[in-house]
Amino acid sequence: MINIYITHIENNGNEKIREENYELDGTFIYDSFLIAEWLENTYPDAPSLFTGDGKLSCDARPEHIIVGKNYARMIDLGLGASKPEWAVWFDLFFPQLDKLIAGDEHRAYFISDARHGPQGYQKLLALDRQELIRRAKMNVQPLVQVLREHPNEYFQGTHPGQVDYVIFGRYAYCRMLDAKLTKEIWNDQGEELNNWIQRLSQAHDRHAQQIFDSCALID
Repeated sequence: MINIYITHIENNGNEKIREENYELDGTFIYDSFLIAEWLENTYPDAPSLFTGDGKLSCDARPEHIIVGKNYARMIDLGLGASKPEWAVWFDLFFPQLDKLIAGDEHRAYFISDARHGPQGYQKLLALDRQELIRRAKMNVQPLVQVLREHPNEYFQGTHPGQVDYVIFGRYAYCRMLDAKLTKEIWNDQGEELNNWIQRLSQAHDRHAQQIFDSCALID
C-alpha cells in the first residue's frame, strides 16, 4: 500500500516548508532512488530496474544489479540533480518556474532570501540565458553519443531501467515548463535521443504523452 503525506519541516530561517513523502507498506521513503531500490526488493518477480535486460530481479546476478545501481545513482546525482554547482536545469528554467508559483504564502517563500540565499531570486532572473542553454546542450550531447553507440537500446540496456527514468524525469521537468525550449535542447540534438524520448513518452499506455498533451491544451 502506498500513501502520500505532506510533511511540514523548518529550514534555517524557521520557515515551514511543505515536503511530500511516501509511505510504502509502512516505510517512509523520500528519495526516488530509494523508492527504486524498494521496488526492486519488494517485487523480485518483476523485471529489474537496474540490469536493463528485462529479466526478473530474482533471476539477476547480484554483480549486475550492483553495477546497474551504481550507474543509476551516478546519473541521479549528476544529470538528475538541480544543484547549480554542476547542474544547469533549475537555473535555466527558473523564469518559467517563477511564473507558475501561485498563492501569497508560497510566492513569498519562493522569492525570499531564505529560499535562494541573499538576493538569490534576483540573481537567478539575471543569469545569461544563452550561456545556460549552451551548457544544457553540452549536458545532453553525451546522451546522444551513448544512444548512437547502442542503436535501438535504452540507457540501462535492451530494456528501460532506472537510468532511463531519471533522465526522462529531467526531460519531463523541462518539457512541462517550456516545450519549445526543451525541443531545442533535447529533441533537436540528435535523432537517436529524439527517438528515445518518443519511445518513453508512448510507454505505459502513453502516460507521459497524455500529460504533455494536457499541458499543451492549458498553454
